[in-house]
Amino acid sequence: MSTVRALAIIPVRVGSQRLPGKALLRESGQELFLHTCDQAKKARNIDRVVVATDDDVVEAAAKRKGYAVVRTSPACRTGSERCAEAAAAIPCTAVLDIQGDWPEVAPRDLEAIVDQLLRGEAESNTLCVPLADPEVAANPNVVKVVRGRNGKAMYFSRAVIPFVKEGDYPLRRHIGVYGFTRATLLRIPPLPSSGLAEAESLEQLRFLENDIAMHVLDAEGDPWGIETRSDYDAFLRRLATQRPQR
Repeated sequence: MSTVRALAIIPVRVGSQRLPGKALLRESGQELFLHTCDQAKKARNIDRVVVATDDDVVEAAAKRKGYAVVRTSPACRTGSERCAEAAAAIPCTAVLDIQGDWPEVAPRDLEAIVDQLLRGEAESNTLCVPLADPEVAANPNVVKVVRGRNGKAMYFSRAVIPFVKEGDYPLRRHIGVYGFTRATLLRIPPLPSSGLAEAESLEQLRFLENDIAMHVLDAEGDPWGIETRSDYDAFLRRLATQRPQR
């Protein structure tokens, strides 16, 4: 097996609360999570793409498309814990945790995450884009991030942050992709939580409160996560416009 410097893991579970079974929705012609796999495969500096799951149907779909699968425990509480379990069996330098419900993440943005990790400039990183629409900002399914002058995350929230009392401050929308050095990712499963991550239902808050610094890079693409049926329908419409007309 060739040396793996950068490993992309797509953690997939079927038990979504907001959109049951969303990982296996296939009105696009293939299961939703496979679109995410395909985007990761296009990144030039990702050496290997694997699916981490505890589900037989997900495993079968991934293997039909030619993707390797690492079976993980049903006890995994979060995507990062599932990725950590998978990465423990695969020697590498950098690991990307690409949530399976982000089917439009741009390969060039994944490359930027990998580059920063391989240069040794971050132990963990993620992506953001500007957020200008107040109605979108008010949606709790759209996660917001505040970034400090050093380029690192200060806080993530489903609420609109920061609260702007005076002047003007740019809002940023978080994109559900995380990069880690392998050593950092393997530290994550046993980390304690104050309850903040559970309160917001945002696992990355557990990283921050345990002093794992997370760099927040500006994405060139503008991907959207699939949280609801309307999100999936919008994805299908965007996908249709990208296909050549017959």
